[in-house]
Amino acid sequence: MRSLPPIRNRLFCPGPTPVPAESSLAGLETTLYHRSSEFKAEVLQARKGLQPFFQSPEDPLILTSSGSGAMESAMVNLTGEGDPIIAINGGKFGERWTKLGQAYGCQVKEMRLTWGETVDLDALKTLIQETPGLKAVFVQANETSTGVAHPIQDIADLVHKESDALLVVDAVSALVAHHIPMTDWGIDCLLSGSQKGFGTPAGLAFIALSDRAWGRLSSRRRFYFDLDRERKGQESGTTAWTPATSLIRSLNVSLIKLNDIGVEACDQYHRTAAEACREASATWGLSLFSKSHHSQALTAVALPAEVDGVALLKHAKERYGAMFAGGQDQAKGKIVRIAHLGLFDMFDLLAGLTALEYTLKDFHVIEELGQGVAAAMTRLHQP
Repeated sequence: MRSLPPIRNRLFCPGPTPVPAESSLAGLETTLYHRSSEFKAEVLQARKGLQPFFQSPEDPLILTSSGSGAMESAMVNLTGEGDPIIAINGGKFGERWTKLGQAYGCQVKEMRLTWGETVDLDALKTLIQETPGLKAVFVQANETSTGVAHPIQDIADLVHKESDALLVVDAVSALVAHHIPMTDWGIDCLLSGSQKGFGTPAGLAFIALSDRAWGRLSSRRRFYFDLDRERKGQESGTTAWTPATSLIRSLNVSLIKLNDIGVEACDQYHRTAAEACREASATWGLSLFSKSHHSQALTAVALPAEVDGVALLKHAKERYGAMFAGGQDQAKGKIVRIAHLGLFDMFDLLAGLTALEYTLKDFHVIEELGQGVAAAMTRLHQP
């Protein structure tokens, strides 16, 4: 095989996403004391910069953890042992709500979906009606493992119409890519993470509660993930525990960029990128793994049955420097997940689609080069 000129490695997986150079440089500052007035100002700035993307009643809290830490904090603070809850499991991350609920002794009713499918609202209505004393419903805004974006507004309307339960939404890979106005839609808890749409290295999680949720904090004993304690401290910029100072500085730089773009514009350019990927996939003759409600954060493409998806992704990385995500569990080796999430531009996306098209050609999935990329270019072109 002919050698290629040196190629820069590029991330096209749904987290971590590329970090702007300015954000990375800001994180090199290591002399800022986390109890100083200067750092408290950084925390307050970051909380304020996050709020437009949450559209929450108050600025979100910042936790030093992965997104799973924010998920656990929601479970710990909003449920008690023995509480009936519903966990919507449509993939690898929906499964996590089930496991968290079980770990903390809730009575978990799991709504298990076929991977690639979204919530059946009639079935959810029945499940809610069959669950007296329902405390909370837990769901992903975007099921990263399948490329499905659940209809959160419809789910919120249904939950509040049929019950007095709280609605908790994991938007770790959804915020920025999707416009999710927390208050307007009636979401009681919305959470996210730094390494997805927010263009910051992994290690920070964000969580916001509705007034109703704040009034229903559980009586569980808790320590690190005590949101009431965090709320009281972060009102003045003081975190309960030692925070990831360098990551918060990086976050502030990325948030300035994102807020300059604007929430609506971020939603639109992610939508357009997703459409471009879907058109490229159709041109390649490949179907989407998501049956409906396609994500704006990533596109999950089903590979032909005879193609080894693990080998294909390895080839894309080693030959073309492109890191895509594959399938997990039952979808392992069967799909390619193409991320279009965070602070990227159309040329980043076209580079990824070009690398994938080369790889598909190498694996004899397609015969000619250029057609899928051309379809994406046409969709992205705005004269």
